[in-house]
Amino acid sequence: MLFFYWMIGIMPLDQHPFWGREIIGSLTIVKALGIICLLIAVTKMMSARSSPSFFQTPQSRWYVAFLILQCSSYFVQLGHLESGMMAYSHVFSIAALFVAAMTLIDTPVRFNHTLLVAMAAAGFASLYTIRQQQKYGDLYGFRPGGMMGDANEYALIVGLWMPLAFMWVLSKRPMWERVLCCACLAATLFGTTYSASRGGFLGLTIAFLYLIFRSQNRIRNLIIVASLFVPLLVYSSSSVVTRFKNPSYGDQLAEEARRVTWKAGLRMMKAHPLVGVGLHNFKPLVLGYELPGERVISLAHNTYIELGAELGVIAIPIFVGMFLAAFFSLERVRKQAEFLKSAHLGSVALGLQAGIVSYLISAFFVSAWWQKMLWMHLITTLLLQQFTAVRVRAKRRQLALQDMPLEDRIDEPVCSQPNP
Repeated sequence: MLFFYWMIGIMPLDQHPFWGREIIGSLTIVKALGIICLLIAVTKMMSARSSPSFFQTPQSRWYVAFLILQCSSYFVQLGHLESGMMAYSHVFSIAALFVAAMTLIDTPVRFNHTLLVAMAAAGFASLYTIRQQQKYGDLYGFRPGGMMGDANEYALIVGLWMPLAFMWVLSKRPMWERVLCCACLAATLFGTTYSASRGGFLGLTIAFLYLIFRSQNRIRNLIIVASLFVPLLVYSSSSVVTRFKNPSYGDQLAEEARRVTWKAGLRMMKAHPLVGVGLHNFKPLVLGYELPGERVISLAHNTYIELGAELGVIAIPIFVGMFLAAFFSLERVRKQAEFLKSAHLGSVALGLQAGIVSYLISAFFVSAWWQKMLWMHLITTLLLQQFTAVRVRAKRRQLALQDMPLEDRIDEPVCSQPNP
């Protein structure tokens, strides 16, 4: 598992001068670790002569449908196939991550460690964002994005894990886990403040409001969240509040560019509703769908519009369906946690739910379906569902055994004398 934890830990460091650099060709250290983890997973499946339940949960079946749609896009490319090869590398690396994670995370202990490593990775990536703010914060219009290179993508990814870190801090867990999550929460809090992503801020705000509303100690959690967020938002000159109140000229240009690309994306969907223009072809073809006088060459800055334009309209409900299935599976886990009398299990499920809420809202303002930390978050939801189902079945058998008459308990000896 060391290689797997190592891979998760450096996932948010795409542009790191060491962890993100290319070793051979386009092979980076993260990709090399991914290959190693996949080989270990395949070897483990072959030696055990069995495979994990890859398609047991609804969200995993939605993912397979999305994967098939992405792969089929290869045969309907409207030119510019070379520009899409990077996108297909993301597609296959996400599939490899799915197989490796489902195979290697085979115990609740490893599952907990994976969550802790993912939160630590978000916190570690935030340190680079904070450092960039310290070095270049005085530059006009500068917004740090850490080693992800983009402030909006950074805010979207850490927004997946901040609610979970918050709930973990308040859980009755070992002190070292709570201290680690507290440090990660502090780092991501400062990092998201400096990144000043309006879409990320909106998603994170609604996620924490959802978390507070669904938690048992609403007043306490509201006070804690307000005491953490409000001072930084009000007194920081680099916060998102400043961008809302006094948008710069660059902010206004960005808003106009988004309106142009969104409308162009909708025209793409109207022109190619069934199969789209091909994966990763939005940017190369966007000029052909803009009105005279408009000249914006960029991504859609909207995950849903970009997927609908590239893969067809059907891609939007399939993509959203994955996360809705994960959300409702976590709701079942919360109810099962009450049956198991496990407050921490319920807190983990609620934190993961809030992360999904944050992403689904933030994705309206940035194109980022390919981020591995996003898919790692989705994978943890189906693993949590499977581990919880095992615990529920075990407890039900235990309760049934307790209610069963002594002479009917076939799994226990009725007398101490051995059989003749």
